[in-house]
Amino acid sequence: MKDLETIREEIDHCDRQLVEIFERRLNAVLQVMEYKKEHKLPIFQPQREKEVIRKVTSYVKEKGFQSEVEGLYGEIMKISRSLQSRYLYPFNIVLIGFMGSGKSSVGRRLSSLLEMDLIDTDFVIEKRMEMTIREIFSTMGEKEFRRLEREIIIGLQDTKNSIISCGGGIVLDPENVESLKKGGRIIWLDASPEEIYNRLLGDKSRPLLSDLSLEDIRALWEKRLPLYETASHMKIRTDGKTVDEIVEEILKYQNL
Repeated sequence: MKDLETIREEIDHCDRQLVEIFERRLNAVLQVMEYKKEHKLPIFQPQREKEVIRKVTSYVKEKGFQSEVEGLYGEIMKISRSLQSRYLYPFNIVLIGFMGSGKSSVGRRLSSLLEMDLIDTDFVIEKRMEMTIREIFSTMGEKEFRRLEREIIIGLQDTKNSIISCGGGIVLDPENVESLKKGGRIIWLDASPEEIYNRLLGDKSRPLLSDLSLEDIRALWEKRLPLYETASHMKIRTDGKTVDEIVEEILKYQNL
């Protein structure tokens, strides 16, 4: 039986080797990323990650460690995605669009895939005020909500490499748009009034859409269209598309 100090020295030796190998692996990941960019290939490939994990677990000699190795490589995949995202997106990816256009769902999926922080401006306001958006509108009014919204956007000016999902009316204030453009690329998720109406049917959490008819939604949608158009760097139609299809479309634009 080895003494404790000898075992610790062995662990330290292993750690030094692991760090050296891990640095080599991360450099190789960046080389793969550059190759894919040059040849217009998809950079983030979940299926490839599954294949890597399946392969490395087959290398395990001590079968009692198989789940630990699988867990380790799950984290390594996340770190690799985060590293690539920092190089690809040293700015924020900002999602705008009408209520019900898919910003929250797309934001969550992008955040998970790219290992980037997700900031939902409505959620930040709710957490700060300890009230739902509907409660804020009904007790404090839209004007106060817009003031809070502006404060949140100002507070994000130094944020980088994050997904920012914005409330539907964020574009009503030109200062919001100017601030968001300084640190990010703005993607407009556009959905038709009919699609929005069907998605939000019966949803009472939307303060401006409660009890509105399709015609009311269309009128508000048409009023905001030029604001979304002016604010955005890119427009993606979301009608009839799954979240993964929308995300895939966003990631095709490697130079957002």
